[in-house]
Amino acid sequence: MEREVCLRCGGEMGHVGQERIQKGQFGWIFGAWDNLLSGALTVDIYCCRQCKKLELYAVEAPEEDGSGIAQVPCPGCGQLHDMDDAKCPHCGKRLY
Repeated sequence: MEREVCLRCGGEMGHVGQERIQKGQFGWIFGAWDNLLSGALTVDIYCCRQCKKLELYAVEAPEEDGSGIAQVPCPGCGQLHDMDDAKCPHCGKRLY
């Protein structure tokens, strides 16, 4: 995708390069495991030559997998929640 005009100031956008951005979250229970298992997203990076605003564009459409964190059922109410939640967001039961 070629972005010629900055949406902020109207200046000229230049292609800076392409990078892989790590997906996932760092959690206090599982540490970096989710981060390591979630994969990465390849993006093109553009920078405005005047105001230095950065814009990122996905090279390929990202997979629609929700938050990227594994979902598990709550032992109290049975509703699905993120694996690293300390308590169920639905019923409030403490999980750890």
